[in-house]
Amino acid sequence: MDGVSKVARSGQIIIGLIYLVAGAIKVWEPVLFYWESIPYTQILGIGRDNWEQATAVAKVATLLGPIEFALGVALLLNWRPQISLPVATVLMAFFTGLMVKAWQMGASIDCGCFGALVERSPGEAAVEDAVMLAVLVFAWWGMRRAAKGEEGEVAANWWGSGGAPAFPLANKIVVGTLVAGLAVAGARYFPAADRLAQSDLKSGVRLTGLSLKGTDIDLMEGKYLVELFSPTCGHCMDAVPKINTLHQDPEVPPVVALTAFAQDSPQLAEFVKRLQPSFTIATISQTDYYRLTFGHGYPRLAYVKDGVVQSVWERDFVPGLVRMKEITGS
Repeated sequence: MDGVSKVARSGQIIIGLIYLVAGAIKVWEPVLFYWESIPYTQILGIGRDNWEQATAVAKVATLLGPIEFALGVALLLNWRPQISLPVATVLMAFFTGLMVKAWQMGASIDCGCFGALVERSPGEAAVEDAVMLAVLVFAWWGMRRAAKGEEGEVAANWWGSGGAPAFPLANKIVVGTLVAGLAVAGARYFPAADRLAQSDLKSGVRLTGLSLKGTDIDLMEGKYLVELFSPTCGHCMDAVPKINTLHQDPEVPPVVALTAFAQDSPQLAEFVKRLQPSFTIATISQTDYYRLTFGHGYPRLAYVKDGVVQSVWERDFVPGLVRMKEITGS
């Protein structure tokens, strides 16, 4: 096996690892991936006038996790490269096209192979996916070239010489990985299916996948009052004095207000200038904002302890200072 073929195999292994990790994240957090999929249905023009159609497609999309997980193992083991490499390449081409379209549309959504683990803008994700697509195309060409260069049947070998798998049991390993991925995803998805009916901000839910810009606060540690708001919302403006009172009392957990508006947006700047909020304001992605407010108005306020939502109140039912101290155990 010459140097070109070994480089191609190395590229195949690298992309295999990426698919493996990306799939594992989706398998472990299928509900979070469901919410991340919703904006893409809109980009594809699915369900713009039919919400049930969009949610149905997003639910089917959760199967992508187990598929990516098994495909990553298939690439690592050079399992049936005449199948796994074309499938991986076509899938990456689809991802690249989707990211380019989101970039052109100026969409403000979570992007990238690794979901909530590493957030990327559509432009950044498009460039990354294009690079990986190029690596896959080269790997596909190089591995086909290596297979044609061998005569006769070749025994299993790590470099995939002659198109052979890395291990004799590769077939069973790949199938077993797919089955395991489906089982874990199902076990994680079905008990939490009620989180799909309305927003993902409800008692008992752990606020995984949130990336806060504008603050170094970690919601996974300690007690916080988390507000979902918009600087252009009249009800949110009216709520500022009450939220300020809660935040300024040392016996109540500090308030962290989350919005989809950028930290340097003129709307947020005007909100701060006019209303003088004393609490911290952080920016989250449009995707996360959507999944935490879907089916509800705003502002919304949640009591969060070590990342887990304890209680949620809508705009007209936020407790007063005395009651909040009782609820939070202050």
